Amino acid sequence: MLLKQLVLTFTISIGLASSACFDNGDKEIQGGCYKFVPQKLTWDDARNWCHYQNPVTASYLAYVPNQFTSNFLASYARSAFGTDDGNFWIGLSRSSNGSWTWDNGFPVGWTNFGPQNGQNYGAESIVNAKWNAYGSSDKYFFVCSYDPAAPPTFPPPQSTTTSSPVAVSTQAVPTTTV
Repeated sequence: MLLKQLVLTFTISIGLASSACFDNGDKEIQGGCYKFVPQKLTWDDARNWCHYQNPVTASYLAYVPNQFTSNFLASYARSAFGTDDGNFWIGLSRSSNGSWTWDNGFPVGWTNFGPQNGQNYGAESIVNAKWNAYGSSDKYFFVCSYDPAAPPTFPPPQSTTTSSPVAVSTQAVPTTTV
């Protein structure tokens, strides 16, 4: 009962605070914005989607720094993805040396691992907010996160011409009259 009240209070406060995010459907929590994407992709494809589909600022697969954020993501995912079961990708992956890293480069401090940790890519359970590790070919819904206060990032300007500059002479051209 207490958990339901906490989630309800949290959901209401999140709904009121969403205006700082760039898209109306994104949700703000503790200064970060989260985009719930109801498309099933592999972890790599989901990460690429997050990196390249937000034209305003840098975004990553979800950064989950604490239990509060983890619980919110699992709770909101139920309605965003239309299911009470399953998993969604977060930005956690195992590096070649065996340590876990966040997609955004932040250090891994707090963890919430469940029993299934044999693979290399982190997903969060919609049921209990626990993290499990899955393989590179598994496909799940996913959540992206970004900092709404970060300066905008834009692609470098595209060149519209391929020709080289034309030299212009400033000398007078002699004329002949007949």
